[in-house]
Amino acid sequence: MYQTEANNLLKTDIHENQKPETRIITLNYGENLEESVFRFQKGWIVRFIRGTNLLGRNVDVYTSISGKISWKEKADEFATFAEIKCEQSGAFSYHFIVDNESQIAGNGYILVMPVLFLNERPLRLNAVTCITHISKLLGSFDMWEERLKIAAKAEYNMIHFTPVQQLGISNSSYCIADPMQLNPNFSTTKKQYTYDDLAILIKNLERDYHLLSMQDVVWNHAARNASWLLEHPECAYNLKNSPHLRPAYVLDRLLYHFGVDIMNGKYNNRNLSKEINTDEHLRTILDILRNELLPELRIHEFFQVDIEKLVALFEKYVKDGPSPDVRDEMLESEPGPDWNRFGFIVDMNHANKIFNRKRNDAFDEGDRQWKCLEIFRGHLQFLNQKALEIGAGICENVLQACAGHIGYERIDHWGPRRRELTEIHGLVTQYFVQPFPSLNSWKDEEKFAYSNETAGKIMACNGWVMNDNPLLNFAHYPSQVYLMRHLVCWGDCIKLNYGEKPEDCPYLWDLMKKYTQRCAKIFHGLRIDNCHSTPIHVAEYLLKAAREIRPDIYVTAELFTQKESLDNIFVNRLGITSLIREAQNAPISFEQGRLIYRFGGDVLGGFIQKSIQDATSCVAPALFFDQTHDNPSAIEKRSVYDCIPTAALLAMANCGIGTVRGYDELVPYKIDVVAETRNYTTWTEAMQSSTIIPARAALNRLHIWLAENNYTQIYVDQRTPDIIAVTRHNPITHEKVIMLAYTAFNRDAICHDCPTVEDLTFTGLLDEILLEIEFCYTDKGKQESDNKIVGLNGAKVEVREHLKANDSKLAIVKQNETDGKLHLKHFPSGSVIVIKVSSVKKATEAINLIQNYLSGKNDSIKTSFVNALKQSTLQTYNMLLFRCAAEDQADFGSGSYNIPNWKTLDYCGLQGLLPYLNDIRFHNDLGHPICQNLRDGLWLCNYIYDRLNKNNPALAEIGRIIQILFLPLHEVPYDLRPCYFEALFSPFATASVYVQSLALSSVSFLGAVKNAKLALLPDGYKMEDDFPSSLSAGLPHFATGIWRNWGRDTFIALPGCCIATGRFQDARNLILSYGAAMRHGLIPNLLDGGYGARYNARDAIWFWLYAIVKYIEMVPEGAQILRSKVLRIFIHDDTIYGHDLTVSKFD
Repeated sequence: MYQTEANNLLKTDIHENQKPETRIITLNYGENLEESVFRFQKGWIVRFIRGTNLLGRNVDVYTSISGKISWKEKADEFATFAEIKCEQSGAFSYHFIVDNESQIAGNGYILVMPVLFLNERPLRLNAVTCITHISKLLGSFDMWEERLKIAAKAEYNMIHFTPVQQLGISNSSYCIADPMQLNPNFSTTKKQYTYDDLAILIKNLERDYHLLSMQDVVWNHAARNASWLLEHPECAYNLKNSPHLRPAYVLDRLLYHFGVDIMNGKYNNRNLSKEINTDEHLRTILDILRNELLPELRIHEFFQVDIEKLVALFEKYVKDGPSPDVRDEMLESEPGPDWNRFGFIVDMNHANKIFNRKRNDAFDEGDRQWKCLEIFRGHLQFLNQKALEIGAGICENVLQACAGHIGYERIDHWGPRRRELTEIHGLVTQYFVQPFPSLNSWKDEEKFAYSNETAGKIMACNGWVMNDNPLLNFAHYPSQVYLMRHLVCWGDCIKLNYGEKPEDCPYLWDLMKKYTQRCAKIFHGLRIDNCHSTPIHVAEYLLKAAREIRPDIYVTAELFTQKESLDNIFVNRLGITSLIREAQNAPISFEQGRLIYRFGGDVLGGFIQKSIQDATSCVAPALFFDQTHDNPSAIEKRSVYDCIPTAALLAMANCGIGTVRGYDELVPYKIDVVAETRNYTTWTEAMQSSTIIPARAALNRLHIWLAENNYTQIYVDQRTPDIIAVTRHNPITHEKVIMLAYTAFNRDAICHDCPTVEDLTFTGLLDEILLEIEFCYTDKGKQESDNKIVGLNGAKVEVREHLKANDSKLAIVKQNETDGKLHLKHFPSGSVIVIKVSSVKKATEAINLIQNYLSGKNDSIKTSFVNALKQSTLQTYNMLLFRCAAEDQADFGSGSYNIPNWKTLDYCGLQGLLPYLNDIRFHNDLGHPICQNLRDGLWLCNYIYDRLNKNNPALAEIGRIIQILFLPLHEVPYDLRPCYFEALFSPFATASVYVQSLALSSVSFLGAVKNAKLALLPDGYKMEDDFPSSLSAGLPHFATGIWRNWGRDTFIALPGCCIATGRFQDARNLILSYGAAMRHGLIPNLLDGGYGARYNARDAIWFWLYAIVKYIEMVPEGAQILRSKVLRIFIHDDTIYGHDLTVSKFD
């Protein structure tokens, strides 16, 4: 077994008592975040703060966790927040209302992950290793334990069972006849097994075999022979409660009888028999439908109006005189209540306003009435013509759908190619189930759709629709999926009709609640079958019921929405723990590597996350399968040589992983959930065949060990078109586990020796070779068995674990002092090698030193830094944090730092970097040019401390401390430099209360620039700095020289930038300096030190006077400014600069 080697002090565990993490959600007016997944752990705190467009407004926040939550009021509105603690797992919503408005101003969701326990020990969600079993193939219940023992021997920790309930007539694993009854086939002649027996087995599997259990729940359909549906037909979409389906039923019967006629030989003279297997057969079928049967059906009549009936109704309106309210609008037809032929109607009140009007061309009232009636009649004829076109369009859809269905079922080489038409497999799948015998023709059966005795018993089957919106119910009007034949129909099951709330169908809601809660009581997890077709409000209700029984239930689902945004809506609203993802979606090795990177963990070298930080939207968690029970066999789709490398690559993903029973036994075909009747083998039987179970066991151990030991980061490298390298990294200890896997997607390109591939270079020291797997296969023909499912014969797998470097059969390791290379010497297709690497001593010591700095253990550095900050003035903070390139260029001859292939930073100071580093952390964007610059070298570090050391004596000490802090980065591996640079940089960039309070524009705009001086101040005037700060009119274009100091701009900004922020000395300096340059009763608009002053803004003096008033009002003893001395440059209007300097009282 793998040993836990992570540092206990630094290793994190979600179940240990530690300070809870806090994630911040910023509320913005009008923002709907239902498509963004925010994932939280139990015990974490969610903190809400106001966004900029909500400042100053009354905001009420509500959550489904605790209702309305209160704000923690602060003197500073920017600091107010509202919090809730995540104490339960599941899906929780929040919304907020602004200023007591009636509508919601914004909303989102909080996804709190469950905590799994296996034998009372926590099991991390990303350590799940799951194997699907088709329950009906486990045989009688007394043999289950022997057949499930394989899962334990292969070291899985979760079994996924398909439904264990009584199945329908088709024996499909997902077609349940009675959700409250256990499948009777599990019983024997000696014993009838019950749910109690099942519950005992599930507990034994956990206790004795360390296996959790999960079962499918099927909520959206039931077996066509479900007896409870006959008793409660309201639970289905039938022709009584859904009359819009009646035309589709009539069409369905036409197609059914057409197939029966073909089987009975009616079209033998046209070369059509019950064997349909050529394109010519298909063309003949479509020709008969197009030219004979569909025209006979007259689909358009279901969308037409009864002209004479409506004209007669309209005549009553006309006889009462013209309408006083005349409208010039379009009158459309709409469905009538019965959806019968000529059953469309029009709004007669609306028709009266449009067509019953005064007519200037009428001879008398009788003529007016006749003309109104005829125009109305003409419009109805127009509507019926439109209906004719609608019918033609429907017929085209029907023809295309039939062509696609028949072609796939009977002709296409990728389909099942059924040979003959039978009662079970007819020409097309029947969309409707009727529990009474068929009549001789569809014409005779049309009456069933409209009879009160039969309509409620004719029920619509379920299925799925390509590219459909899963949030819309395809069985509801106005959808015409059934009529257009767009439904990929499952003819053995009936779609369930819940309505919008339990009161709409009480029996169904109650039945499914009881069924769901029974499953939740027995199993540790639920898999929502066909989740995308389950009404989302129904799934919400039933999952809430499940969590009442098992609060930390594991929930997974299959979703085929084809849009991540839609996936996220389901994840958010249902609280889905993980979405099933399929490796077989990858057509090539490169794409498989991309999927592993996407679902497999955090980016290697990612920035250290803070305990209090913004909540970031994430990819929905995955349960990643190498093969699901719906997939073709991996051997069929790719090759037998790909089974191990694909399983190995998924084992390296930092997410739950899964497979299906049969994969490890090399079953070369898809085990059909409907047709298969043979049982799985027992453990004893399986050991008599060639399997890859030993390899799977080693990979499962590896996967669990990586998850438990905090290897949370991942990197994927495509070494060749078929060889993938995956690195898992522990962000605390910086140990790495690296896998090389040789995939074999193409069975015709198998390599039996060693491919040409560049050596794998790794940084650090090789600890050991964790695992080697070698696979070969000799075709000995298929094993056949009538009563059990067996795999290929002739496979051989060698598994070697925990090897020294020189014991490897697959590779040669070349180790240097600080790095090494892995050279493949024998690596045929299907091979896997896994190595473990640790940091070299110098790197470990450097990282430990940095971690000591970050943890506050180095008091001397911390004390020195705090003392240096205390000695700084606001002007030196301007130098430390800001200054644009022009300012530094003017004073020191150097500008801001240039990031190659990107940009020159906006500021020379620390704020030039901080916003970008925050953005990189938020998005985990390790590909950012700043990160690449740090990986390439430490020039950025040198720039930061050199600038402070050389250019400002007041900041030299801070520069020296920063230099000491950055020194260990020289020994940190290059791929970790961005992470540790940011970890060191951010604290001192936001280190003190001063700096936090200076996150204001005043510090960026207020500073001293040598070539942009203020006007003279009197000798002996006391200042905090050597030179008074001036207020830039704008960065970077108004930063230096004559263009920096503008009177109007300065005094518009002065109350906010200086007085409100407490920079009273700077405010006083500016007021007195501009006052010194007063001339002609004006202060200069362009100061230029007074030498080149320009007086081209009459209102500048008014803003100057306003600033004085605000100074007196807001500054303690502010009126004392009126007693200040001013060094007047222009004692008279015609005084020449510098010739007659006079000190005057300010007042």
